Amino acid sequence: MKFLSFLLLSALVVSALPSEAQNRNGKGKAFRKQADTQGNYHVTVVDVPSTVASKFERLKPKVLLYRPITTAKTKLPLVVTLHGSGGGRRDIEQKKWQGAIRQLLKPENQKYDALVLEPQSEGVWEPDSLETMLDFVLSENLDVDPKRIYCVGYSMGGKGTWEWAMNYPDRFAAIIPKGFIPDLSKIDGMVNLPIWAMVGDKDSKPRVEGIPAMKKKLVELGSTKVKISVFEGANHATASGRAKEEPGVFEWLFSLERE
Repeated sequence: MKFLSFLLLSALVVSALPSEAQNRNGKGKAFRKQADTQGNYHVTVVDVPSTVASKFERLKPKVLLYRPITTAKTKLPLVVTLHGSGGGRRDIEQKKWQGAIRQLLKPENQKYDALVLEPQSEGVWEPDSLETMLDFVLSENLDVDPKRIYCVGYSMGGKGTWEWAMNYPDRFAAIIPKGFIPDLSKIDGMVNLPIWAMVGDKDSKPRVEGIPAMKKKLVELGSTKVKISVFEGANHATASGRAKEEPGVFEWLFSLERE
């Protein structure tokens, strides 16, 4: 009887806890559910149907979609932000209000209205899966301006941004890949794509040398739309913060439209 009483008491204690305290991240650690609204933005966890998600490779079937609560625009640009290697291990609730949306919430960027899409991957980003996911999101959100879709990412996210655009160069109006090692195998198709790449000068040699080499190759092919930022004294960890402080990023991004 004492044991049964103990079990009943334990169940009552657990049920009395706030719902956010009962959420778990898969490692047994509790986390607090994030608010769905900040500033003029609302976030929704979008469940990709199994008929679409069954085609994914490593891509998770839930994505975060941020949209302005009030806007005078009928068509909005879309920024897709790709996380680094650790971003796929956390519950999607823990991912809210990070990445590009944090930059858009800053006072100096509140003049821009945009949708922000944040998928999750359990490993390196796979371009075909990202294309399938984006096609689904666009079919459900007809207010996206198809000529103003952008992709940004750092480290693994920078590599994913680059390889997605390399395989589907006509998808984006511009990309900002950061802290990555560029693959130049299909670079010919990226000549007309606006690219702003970023890296710290104390990062690994393949990144520090690879990004300027990428720019040089594109310029040789005739590109007039590629530029790079090299952050003095920044390694792979610290360059991420420097990239977020780089002035004029959204002004440059949102001024571009796919031809």
